[in-house]
Amino acid sequence: MDLRWNEEQRAILDAARQFGRDAVAPSSAERDRAARFDHDVWKSLAETGFWRAGVPSELGGDGGGLGNYVAALEGLSLGAQDSGFAVTVGAHGSLIQLLARYGTAEQQQELLPGLLAGRVGATAATEPSGGSHVTAVRTTARRVGEDEYALSGSKCHITNAPVADLALIVGRVADVGKRDISLFLVDRDQDGVTLGDNEDLIGLRTSPIGPITLDDVRITPQRMLGGIGDGLQILYWCLALDRLSFGIIAAAQLESMIPRAVERATSREAFGAPIAEYQYIQDKIVQMKVAGETARALSYATLCSLEKGDDQAPTLASCTKLASAQGVVGASLELVQLFGHMGYDRDHGVERQLRDAAAFRIAGGTDEMQKKAIFSQVLAGCRAQS
Repeated sequence: MDLRWNEEQRAILDAARQFGRDAVAPSSAERDRAARFDHDVWKSLAETGFWRAGVPSELGGDGGGLGNYVAALEGLSLGAQDSGFAVTVGAHGSLIQLLARYGTAEQQQELLPGLLAGRVGATAATEPSGGSHVTAVRTTARRVGEDEYALSGSKCHITNAPVADLALIVGRVADVGKRDISLFLVDRDQDGVTLGDNEDLIGLRTSPIGPITLDDVRITPQRMLGGIGDGLQILYWCLALDRLSFGIIAAAQLESMIPRAVERATSREAFGAPIAEYQYIQDKIVQMKVAGETARALSYATLCSLEKGDDQAPTLASCTKLASAQGVVGASLELVQLFGHMGYDRDHGVERQLRDAAAFRIAGGTDEMQKKAIFSQVLAGCRAQS
């Protein structure tokens, strides 16, 4: 298994990192305070060709594999130093990858050009009653004609929802039996679609998150991704990519902490010596490094598994999400501790690391959900071997 980027992917990563440094990072603190998504930055990102990475050339992409897209996401996350913006990018990128992988030729021709050019996409699974437990969704499409359905339900806490032009809705089709989970492609301007306001969160404030309400939204089979009942199979692949993306973004956030922690530890003195000389301070920085490398390595392993299509991808993805979330939260707490009162003061920006990190244990599936998934997969594997 080769966990290194090739020459093409390294160039993609470097270009995305430079864009992040130049276009995203300078206004990041102001956008965090205002909880604002910047459409101009988003359009500029599309103009660089960022979304072409990992999309087949016949669909307008660079012709590379999924690794090209992940390299672009890693580069942007490293340069932007804005986990909220990166999470929004990851949610949009997942929809593009799903359409490129599972969409019909007609869906790809109709929808991908806009998404590559700057229209915003979202994937909506979470509901008020069941959280992100996808098999418990209540959003339902009921047949209302020979070739038409009426889709109704409520989604909550959906990344990109307040600004989404296109949303992939996880729902079920009524009266078709147990295999009914299906995926519906819905435009924001369709009758019956209501996008709610941006939620006022403590962290990831540069990522717009909110509800979607669907009231008898008319859907034809041409706007289903996959067929009736194919939703879970497709969604599991998407969840693995989402969890990989969280690992990449967490690794970038962890990497950004280390220079700041080292500068603080080598310049701050206590009891007549730089605090970097004390092992308990050294341990904080070492743990940041270990957490970052763990998140990155697990993300790469998940990518390799997804590219090969092997059955270990879901397990690796859950391991990636769990380890990266716990690592980035723990490291952020230690960074605030390292800066003392300055770390607690919003004027210094250190506390944002902790606010953004806190979401990683919830968004994209909670730690508890990842543990349940990992245990179930381990148990099934052991039973298969016995």
